[in-house]
Amino acid sequence: MKAVIFGAGNIGRGFIGALFSQAGLEVTFIDVAAPVVARLNADHCYPLHIVGGEKEQVLTVDKVSAVDGNDREAAVAAIVEADIAATCVGAKAIKYIIPNLSAGIKARYAAGKAPLNLLICENLMDADKYIRDELLAPVLTAEEMEQIGLVETSVGRMVPVPKALGEGENPLKIAVEEYGVLPVDRAAFKSDVPEIKNMVPFSPFHYYIERKLFIHNMGHAICAYLGDILGLEYICDSIADPTVRLLVHNAMLESCEALATKYSTPVKPLLNHACDLIRRFGNRALGDTCARVGGDIPRKLANSDRLTGAAKNVIEAGSFPVYICTGSAAALHCYIKQNSLEASDAAEVLTGLTGLEKNDPVTVCTLEMYEHFRSGESLSDILKAADEKLHEKLGMIV
Repeated sequence: MKAVIFGAGNIGRGFIGALFSQAGLEVTFIDVAAPVVARLNADHCYPLHIVGGEKEQVLTVDKVSAVDGNDREAAVAAIVEADIAATCVGAKAIKYIIPNLSAGIKARYAAGKAPLNLLICENLMDADKYIRDELLAPVLTAEEMEQIGLVETSVGRMVPVPKALGEGENPLKIAVEEYGVLPVDRAAFKSDVPEIKNMVPFSPFHYYIERKLFIHNMGHAICAYLGDILGLEYICDSIADPTVRLLVHNAMLESCEALATKYSTPVKPLLNHACDLIRRFGNRALGDTCARVGGDIPRKLANSDRLTGAAKNVIEAGSFPVYICTGSAAALHCYIKQNSLEASDAAEVLTGLTGLEKNDPVTVCTLEMYEHFRSGESLSDILKAADEKLHEKLGMIV
């Protein structure tokens, strides 16, 4: 069997390429980085370093090749021959793969090929709907759209930006954490779900999308912003700070309880998942940075994304997201400082980023907590203020 992966970067090589290769598939990456494409075609393998345990493991991912994404003919040929595909390019870059993807689907339809299932390995809510809208007429006809299964996934493996290479090191080398399970949307497949080790089909799937975005990504982002405020470079150092750890943990607990209520599922597995994530955030061997995890603040504060979306979930579940709002306030503080904006404009900046009204309870709480960051209070004092705010809100709810 053959697989095509759009994107030979962190997740492409560090997770999905390894997943497919270890299942015995021949993997072709489509990427526009000429040095990466050339090296993949020269070596047909790359080293995968699994770090963070008692002993570092080095695996070889083989049976791989690549085509240049600027070579439309070669990209289409690879798509036509594929049995399964995946996109690992990052949410902002999805639009750039649409021309190759649509041309490949048209060619498959013309050749009478079976439908192609595309695993969407991106941190983007409703990514399947976004891609469908990009592909629909006038790009693809309704009949051609039947040739593609848009399969959402929940990418939980953490793969940081590679460190600078030492002399003689393989530029394809990539380091990842041990965790490597990929939940996928069973109902979205156009055919039987292929048996691939560690690819786990679930249905209904939206629960797993929200679990990833509103627990993992939300907690990770808050850890990054608080670390940035403390002047820390690495996520592992941020989560090691007791106050950061407590704020992140409390925010994740708020989200766990909301998801359990929303999906009528036991809360205990979610709480266990949150605790394990905090342990994984402390993986020093990954060398993950606050700058990387906390990047693109407008997207992460957007209405349905990890911070605002998680806070809305908590409100809808009948509780109040004080600690999530505290994390959003930290993000807002970082954004205003990074862009040299006026603190007095914080309300307009926040509502512009989140799409919430000024009188929305999430907006109000976030702005109240932002004032604590703006005035330079210690994290311990901010935690105390959050605790007092929660006591006040719980009294109102009861």
